[in-house]
Parts: sequence; structure tokens; C-alpha cells
Amino acid sequence: MKGLIFVELMNFLDEQLGDAITERVVEAASLPNDAAFTTVGNYPSHYAADLVAAAARMTGADAALMCEDFGRFLFQRFQTRFPHLLSRYTSARELLEHVQGHIHEEVKVIYPDASPPQVETHSDIEGYTVTYRSGRGFAHIAYGLVAQCISFYSEQSDVSWKSGSTDTQACFIIRPRKGIYPL
Repeated sequence: MKGLIFVELMNFLDEQLGDAITERVVEAASLPNDAAFTTVGNYPSHYAADLVAAAARMTGADAALMCEDFGRFLFQRFQTRFPHLLSRYTSARELLEHVQGHIHEEVKVIYPDASPPQVETHSDIEGYTVTYRSGRGFAHIAYGLVAQCISFYSEQSDVSWKSGSTDTQACFIIRPRKGIYPL
């Protein structure tokens, strides 16, 4: 997994827990690299899971909710790091429809060894769905990214998990809030 995600995870932990607790989380996770990440490096994805699990154990927080919060944080960091990319799209739906065919393709051009998750959108009569597939099992991070994307574009929609979703394959249902015109 690309180092940029790990760097931002460390920033998230620092912001949420403070430097001292984050240092204890790193020690508890027992990573071989002591969480020394660079944005361009590649690291095993289980390092992220190990860090989140250690943080959850240490704080008593729910690991899944922590991942969702990290997804929201990560989208906000993308706003800062890649404003030119986000400005290409006028809605959350438009951006989400282009994750697989455009954004992840750009990632693979910049980082040929990257293997981003598969993200697909599908329209239905009441709105649309976003499907996430990845062997890394970070569906909760994906959920947070989708939720923050909708917030970024100031859309009045709700995001929910489709039943039967797992950490490696999840479907998020996006529906306009009651009283709001359909998407």
C-alpha cells in the first residue's frame, strides 16, 4: 500500500490522540519499521490495520468507527493535496463515478506498482450505489471517504451500508434526504 496513506494515518492519529499516545500506539503495533513512512514508499497493508487495532485497544474506541473517521480525514487531506483533481468534478456522484476509470488510473501512472481498490457506481431509481472491492479490507475507510465526498460537495444525501457488506467488499447506498429533489 502506498506510503501516502500511512503518512496520513499517522497525521490522523496525532491529531486525534496526540503525539504521546500515537507513540505508544506505534510501540504497541510492533511494526518492523517503527512507523517510519514516506509518501512514496510501499508498505504492507496490515501495518495500517495493526496501527488502528493498537489505537482502538489503547483508547477503547471502535476500530471500524476509527477507520470511518480516518476516511473522512483522508478526504479532507485530499482536498488540500489535490485541489486540482477535486475541482474537475461538480458533484460527489460525478467524482465517485470517475474514481475507477480516471482517478485510480492516474494513481497507477504515477505509481506503477500501486494496486488501488476497485470502486464502481451504479444508478438506481432512488439514487445510486458505490461498490468497494479490495483484498486489503478497508471498507470502513472507503465509507468515510464517500461520506466526506458527499459533504465536500454540500449534497443533502445519506450514505448507508448495504446488508451483506464485508471489510473487503462493500456496497454503500446513497439516497437524497427526504424533501430533497432526486439526484
